[in-house]
Amino acid sequence: MKWLVLLEDVKKSDFDNLSNLLRSSDEFSLITDNSKYYLTSSRWESLTNHSAVYWEATKPLRDISAVARIKFTDFPLLKPDMIYEVDEEGKRHGWRALSATINVGSSCSVSIQLEGGQDIIPILEFDSWMKLAEEDEIVKNVFRQITEFEPNWINLYKVYEIVQNDAGKKKIQQWTKNKISLFTHTANSQRAIGDDARHGVDNNNNDPPKEPMPLSEAKALIMTLLEKWLLWKCEQQK
Repeated sequence: MKWLVLLEDVKKSDFDNLSNLLRSSDEFSLITDNSKYYLTSSRWESLTNHSAVYWEATKPLRDISAVARIKFTDFPLLKPDMIYEVDEEGKRHGWRALSATINVGSSCSVSIQLEGGQDIIPILEFDSWMKLAEEDEIVKNVFRQITEFEPNWINLYKVYEIVQNDAGKKKIQQWTKNKISLFTHTANSQRAIGDDARHGVDNNNNDPPKEPMPLSEAKALIMTLLEKWLLWKCEQQK
């Protein structure tokens, strides 16, 4: 049985980015019809009712959003709008997604064109990252952090700490070309970023950075870090 999940409030640019991301997936794909965008999956073919599809789609939607947020700046959190069953004649039967809110948003060798004219870059197989999110508790935690919480200094620092604890400080420095030091210095400095800092008072022996890192740069740095980390974790599984 074929099921479609209508995605809520997705812009064409986001659909294009997501479509590029999913083109390496064996399980998930996107469909567009009359400027509406749908997610479908081979995982759902054995399901017999829309409620089951809704619940089975919950975690993948969150994980897909997490992967997309790592690859595309400010990618939205994906949410279901309607669940559709497609019968043998191609007719759709739809149900409104449950009222509960679902907060949900690359992986070993595809190239894509990022939005904004950025250069084509290699990404991991999408399904490899999704598998990590299903099996690795640390990846699950990171994906939850970047989809359920605002990307402010405090929450970005939490993500950094999780990754550093898993991979080690030396690899973090390598992956970020030593920029992580400015990130941590800025995040911890009340005199640099005020109330957004992790600490309410600076140590008298610690001066603020001469040129604090902007939050936009911090978000990009942590997403780059996550990409390198996930690449490394995929390599560890080989």
